[in-house]
Amino acid sequence: MLDTAIEAAKAAGEFANSYFKTQLKVSYKPDDSPVTQADIEAEKLARKIISKKFPDHGIIGEELKNTNPKARLQWVIDPIDGTRDFVRGSQFWATLIAVLDAGQPIIGVIYFPTMDEVFVAEKNKGCYFNDAKTRVSRISKLNQAYITFRCQVKQFFKTGKGNQFIKISQIAQTGRSLSTYSFSHLLRGKADTNIDAKGNIWDFAAPAICVEEAGGKFSDFEGKFSLTSDNGLFSNGLLHNQVLKILE
Repeated sequence: MLDTAIEAAKAAGEFANSYFKTQLKVSYKPDDSPVTQADIEAEKLARKIISKKFPDHGIIGEELKNTNPKARLQWVIDPIDGTRDFVRGSQFWATLIAVLDAGQPIIGVIYFPTMDEVFVAEKNKGCYFNDAKTRVSRISKLNQAYITFRCQVKQFFKTGKGNQFIKISQIAQTGRSLSTYSFSHLLRGKADTNIDAKGNIWDFAAPAICVEEAGGKFSDFEGKFSLTSDNGLFSNGLLHNQVLKILE
């Protein structure tokens, strides 16, 4: 399954990248998030690769209907995570693919086509960055931390966490919005947390296992490992409870 996950992520990512910086028509979903034909076609390509190898498995995707929803093994696809960046010509987008076993991630792939970066994780086998094992940072004090956030700042205020977000930002040494590329920084020890006030299972599944296999921690804002809580905190583990205490 790992080889197929990597194959599907790279194929979908490279396909999407062929449309990057072109004049794509952009449509908007009911939640005001953008979608392009590149998103849809890249997901179709990933699904084709996965279904050919594992026809009985389920697939959960951002752009298309779920298949085999009762299957124990589910593939989770986000063909272009960071479509807002994609349509504006920013490189901070990725293709995300994960495999869930009874709802828990056992494989995760994060592929940044424009950066030629790929992160791969498998349950209990560590996380690898371009074939070399990678680990999160060892920063243990929030006032020394480099925090990142993937979502729009206004989402923290929409979910009632605006003041908490400001407090975390004021305490931390540095704060940056790096969109999906936040995960690259976190997984290579260049940043120490990534906070997301709005996300779905396809946004969280692959990064969750990658971060945990790199020695970090993932939870929702209540401290539970949940891919469906609409929010997520990814950290090096040492800072997790400090940030949660403020968010709660």
